[in-house]
Amino acid sequence: MISLQKLQQAMSESREFGSVIPIKRNEYLSWLEKSMNNRLIKAVVGFRRSGKSFLLKILSKSLIDRGTLSSNIFYLNFENDLLSNIKTVQHLRNIWEEYLREIADPDHPIYIIWDEIQLISGWEKLVRSLYEQGKYNIYVSGSNSNLLSGELSSSLSGRSLQLEIKPFSFREYLDYRGIKSDSYYCEKQKIDRAFSVYMQRGGIAEQFGLEEPFVSNYQSGLIQKIILDDIVKRYSIDNVNILQEVFEFICGNITSTISLRKIVNRFDEQGLKVSTTTIDNYIGYWQTSYAVEKLNKFDYRLSRVFDRTSKYYCIDNLLIKGREESNEKRLENLVYIELTRRYGRKNVFFGQDQNGYEIDFVVKNDNKFMFFQVCMVLNDKNVKREFGNLELINKYLKGQGTVLFLDDARSNPDSGSCTSVIEWLINYSSVPLITR
Repeated sequence: MISLQKLQQAMSESREFGSVIPIKRNEYLSWLEKSMNNRLIKAVVGFRRSGKSFLLKILSKSLIDRGTLSSNIFYLNFENDLLSNIKTVQHLRNIWEEYLREIADPDHPIYIIWDEIQLISGWEKLVRSLYEQGKYNIYVSGSNSNLLSGELSSSLSGRSLQLEIKPFSFREYLDYRGIKSDSYYCEKQKIDRAFSVYMQRGGIAEQFGLEEPFVSNYQSGLIQKIILDDIVKRYSIDNVNILQEVFEFICGNITSTISLRKIVNRFDEQGLKVSTTTIDNYIGYWQTSYAVEKLNKFDYRLSRVFDRTSKYYCIDNLLIKGREESNEKRLENLVYIELTRRYGRKNVFFGQDQNGYEIDFVVKNDNKFMFFQVCMVLNDKNVKREFGNLELINKYLKGQGTVLFLDDARSNPDSGSCTSVIEWLINYSSVPLITR
């Protein structure tokens, strides 16, 4: 199946950083290190290139620095070409037994770190068996929410913790750039310039060092990787062009409510016949890859959620095409991702009354509500509308309302509850990790 030499080489290569300097993400690393104190299976999930592998590599290095034998860290990244023939749980069982027999020291703790585990068919059966032996500390990672949540919720129910990794927040991006974010006005020019880049290019660290002409090429390659490896192979998709056009339609209509019929009608106009069921399935596939997130409507008069009318957002601004004309979408997308980072995806909604008046975001937090309006420029022409929508929602729900703006052009800037979106992004003491 695989020689001992190649298995050892795959272990070594899987945990190497290469020439890239590892970037510490303290909240995530703290969670991973604390999780070593229990024997539950730890599942690290999230969008491709969001940093799952780097965090697991840092965890491996931390274990070695603390005195763990490197041979007792069974770290494998199943995207490594040396492991291309390892496809089934029986193959995985074979190399596990070889590892125990030839490499591991059974008298010391053994840590299992299996990266991109979804590539192995039936992997959860072996992981469950190893868990039930009570001897090992197990970490698995993957880029498909259905695969991991499905297997973990059924076969591994009650035996796992799940951590979702997101691309860099703006605060993390500033840390990467070496820009202090403690006080916005002390470093305002640097922070504003950094935000301009971040709003356009998002928080996927792998492309931070790319020159501008190469960013579009990187984005296209990333989308193709998701299409081919995470969706087409897993779900046996025939019409790849429709799959990609569904994604581009969603990314081009951030901030707007979308129905399945609306997408079908758009394809009809292009002479393409696609059913609502197919569209629904394709959107679901993009959701399982963590590329797209669905935002449901909150009926604030009745305090309940409807999912028939929805909005969709991207996991990262890098996925939104266009130039300055798309900046309004990018700004709202940034706010959405930050809200889900702080309060969890299940606690964020949008609101709309029967007359079409809309609240961009409704957040439920500890049985309290917060409301957010987002605009590029707050000025004398739109100030009544933006604050008026916040007043409207207070007729039904009591909570704190805020207008987030990029620029303030009002003649009377001191009135109303509002703040710069940049200040809002950086002035948050600690982002609690949402785990399952």
